[in-house]
Amino acid sequence: EWKKHQVALREQFPSGWAPPKRLSREAMDLVRTMHAANPSLYSTAALAAQFKVSPEAIRRILKSRFEISKHE
Repeated sequence: EWKKHQVALREQFPSGWAPPKRLSREAMDLVRTMHAANPSLYSTAALAAQFKVSPEAIRRILKSRFEISKHE
């Protein structure tokens, strides 16, 4: 299953992933929060439409667990 997805992504993005529009860290956190609160209402497609980015970008944001370290 994941292998099919990987092959499909390589066909869609032959030179690698380079989204034309990037979201700020705050927007990414909001995407994660909204999806965690109600995944059926805030699906990948709904979030992509709301933030005007591709569903693949939203999928990658939800998959990522990156957090900025807070060195103070």
